[in-house]
Amino acid sequence: MSKSPRFPQSLLLQSPLVRLAFFDNYTMAHPRLEETFNLLKLLVSNSGESRVIFIYGPTGVGKTTLRLLIEKWLIETNRPELEADRGWLPVASVEAVVQKSGLFNSKDHIKRCLFALHEPLIDQKIDYGTRGIYRNSNGQIVIESKVIETDLGWALEQALKHRKPKIFFIDEAHHMLMIASGRKLTDLPEAIKSLANRTSVVHGLVGTYELLTLHDVGDQLSRRSAYVHFPRYRADCNQDREIFQSVVWGFQLNMPLVEEPDLVSHWDYCYERSLGCVGILKNWFQNALFDAMTEGANTVKIQHLERRALSVAQCRNILKKIKEGENNHAQIEAEVSQLRAELGLPSLGAVADEKEEKTLKTPQLGTPKARLRRKPGQPKPKRHQVGNQ
Repeated sequence: MSKSPRFPQSLLLQSPLVRLAFFDNYTMAHPRLEETFNLLKLLVSNSGESRVIFIYGPTGVGKTTLRLLIEKWLIETNRPELEADRGWLPVASVEAVVQKSGLFNSKDHIKRCLFALHEPLIDQKIDYGTRGIYRNSNGQIVIESKVIETDLGWALEQALKHRKPKIFFIDEAHHMLMIASGRKLTDLPEAIKSLANRTSVVHGLVGTYELLTLHDVGDQLSRRSAYVHFPRYRADCNQDREIFQSVVWGFQLNMPLVEEPDLVSHWDYCYERSLGCVGILKNWFQNALFDAMTEGANTVKIQHLERRALSVAQCRNILKKIKEGENNHAQIEAEVSQLRAELGLPSLGAVADEKEEKTLKTPQLGTPKARLRRKPGQPKPKRHQVGNQ
C-alpha cells in the first residue's frame, strides 16, 4: 500500500485543533455509503406516492453522515432556485428527542420541527395560522407555552407548505417509539404520513432497526412508504472484509500526522471494536488522534486505540441489538415466498426450475438439427415435383 498521505502537507504546520477539524470533517467514501446515498437521491428526486422514507441500519453505521451528504447535495444542486426564492428551504432536519422522563413528547417535537423550518435571514414571513406562534421584531420565531398540540400541528403544516423542502428529515426517529403506554404505537407514524400527504413534503425517518417495528402497522402507511437499508460490513464475507480494510487504510492516510500510523495491521482489532460500523470506527479514530496530538506523539499507536476502544461489554451489547435488527430485516426480506403463495404465484424456486427445464428442451442456436431417418430407397420430397407426370 502507498505511504503517501492524502491530506495537504501544509496542515502539519497548523495547530492540533485545525488538524483535528480536518479529520473530523473528512468523509470516507465507501461502497455501503455510496449505494445508500445514490438510492436515497433517487427517492428524494422522485418519490411518487412514497412520501415517507424509512432509512434504517445499525447504530454507528453512518446514517447521520448519509443525511448530511443528502442535505449538502440538495443545497448545492438547488442554488439557483435558492437565490430566486429566499423563502424556500431545499431541505430541513430535526432530531427526535427523548425527554427526561424517558419518553418521547410529540408536542415538544412539533416545536422543534417549527424551529427547524425557521430561517431568520429571509425577508418573507410565515403566517402560522394560529395565535401564540409569531415572529418578534428580530424575525425570530416565538411559540407561547399555552399553544395546544393541535394548533402546533396546524402551524407545522403551514410552515411545510411555505418552505416546501424536498425532504424533511427526522433523525434518531426510533426515539418516537418511546411513547406513553396509553398511546397507540401507530398514532405518530400515521400522523407523519398524513402530514406528508397534505403538504406533499417527503419525510425521511432516520434511525436504527427499531424502525422496522412500524413495518406492519397499516396498509396505507406501507403503500406510501419506502425503505432504505444501510447495513454494516460483515466479517464473514470476504468482500466486506477487504472493503473494511480499505476503509481503515483511507482513514490512516488522512490523519494529519508527521508519521503515518499503521492501522491496517490491526484491522481485525479495528473491526472487533467497531463491529463493522464505519461511524463507530471514525469516532474511535478521532478520539485516538486527539490523544496522540495531546501527547505530542508523531503518530497514532496501538495504545491510543486501546485506550479509546469500546469495551467488550459495550461491543457485545451493541452487537446483540444489531443482530436482532439484522434478523428482523432478513425475515422481512424472506416474506417474498409467503407473499407469492398468498397471491397464488409459484415459488421463486419453482419458477427457476421451470425456466431451467425450458432451456434444456429448447434447441440452442448453432446446434445441428437432428437428421431425419428414412428407409433405404425413399427419395427426399423436394427432389420430385409432387402431382406432375
